[in-house]
Amino acid sequence: VGDSSAATRLRTCTAMTDAAFDFALRVAESIAFALHSAVAITEPCHGAVECSFNSPGSLPTWFWPVAGVMLAVVSAANWLGSPGVVLGAQAYIVAFHSGGVFWHLRLKHHPVAGISPGVFVLAATAVAALRVGVAVALLGTVVCAAVGVGLGLVLVRPPKVTEKDAPLLA
Repeated sequence: VGDSSAATRLRTCTAMTDAAFDFALRVAESIAFALHSAVAITEPCHGAVECSFNSPGSLPTWFWPVAGVMLAVVSAANWLGSPGVVLGAQAYIVAFHSGGVFWHLRLKHHPVAGISPGVFVLAATAVAALRVGVAVALLGTVVCAAVGVGLGLVLVRPPKVTEKDAPLLA
């Protein structure tokens, strides 16, 4: 009798801890995406993202406003009661931010620049793992990351190599 009571307490404690981590990760995601959505939606008006990363014309002009609206939707979807909607939001987060890592690499930014979007890939994978298990979350992450990189291949224009940037022994 004592063992089953201890096991029940342990399961209850683990479930509460998982729920707390899930909640904290989704709060962090939603705050970041709410803020970034405002910047992305208004990007055509100020050019702050492209200027900050020295990447004018690397993406179609419609990309940032659409991405901003989607980030706002994901920020809200993280708090809808449906587990499927929350998992769908995590799938979008992985695809979008895997594409962000690819964008930095394709534009030849310093490799450390990809860490920032990579953190959100890890956070979304953690939320999914808490909800559906590690194996399913990792499989979903691989599939969604492939979608993000595939879209990056289509949408991201690599920088033009100028004479100044060309290798010395070309």
